[in-house]
Amino acid sequence: MEIIICWISKVPNVVWSAVIASLLTFSGVLWTNKGTEKRQAALLEHEKQKFQSEQKLALKKEVFLNVASSFANVLGVIPKLMNLEFTQKEIESQIENHGGIVAKSYLAAREESVAEILKYSSETGEVFISLFKDRTIVLDHNKAIEIYQSTINAANEEKNRIVSIMKEYNLQGRNDPAAFDYLNTSYEAQEKIVQQNTERKEEQVAILKPLHIEFAKKCISEHGRLLSLLPPMTIALRNELDNDGNSQVFIDALNESIERMKIAFNGLFEK
Repeated sequence: MEIIICWISKVPNVVWSAVIASLLTFSGVLWTNKGTEKRQAALLEHEKQKFQSEQKLALKKEVFLNVASSFANVLGVIPKLMNLEFTQKEIESQIENHGGIVAKSYLAAREESVAEILKYSSETGEVFISLFKDRTIVLDHNKAIEIYQSTINAANEEKNRIVSIMKEYNLQGRNDPAAFDYLNTSYEAQEKIVQQNTERKEEQVAILKPLHIEFAKKCISEHGRLLSLLPPMTIALRNELDNDGNSQVFIDALNESIERMKIAFNGLFEK
């Protein structure tokens, strides 16, 4: 031990200075590397959270934009219901994926947003049930008119055929009272069919016209009412997408659009 102490005491101060400097430098490098590792780890964690947040927002954006688009398609069906030639197949084609699109939003949205979506979906469903019920009645009368018109057309064709036969007999100089009596009787029968079905058709037209107008007014009214109920759900979805703009501007613009639409359609109905 004394030999070691003696040996250490003989080491020049310059060497000790170099050793101490090296130790300090090495310690500094260790601390620097450790700090760099911490900063790198923190940066990586931040980037990870940022990426996850962006991915989550992108998913929400896709889901909620699809929800908005689907509800727009559904609402767009209502004015088209006034057109009695707008078929059930066309209706189903326009809203066929609506249920699935809305269901996806339940997984991505917060509870309060889901509540607003469910509330609006229920209101929309009730409106469609009521409108489809009324439209069925209107379509029944319209179908009756088509059937009467088809019967009238068939009877008129038969009348024309009978007249052609009678003309042919006359050209041939054929003298067959029994045949002419049969043709006359057949013609009168077809004429009676035309008259009866024309009367029934006119009755249905008289019923259908005001019924159709009332149904059209209901379509416009319910369409406007559903539009006026949009803001709570729309604002909830905007909040989901961190869109904290002034929602009142949207509400005011929507209400103005609804009022202009009502005025336009009321003017059309008055004409």
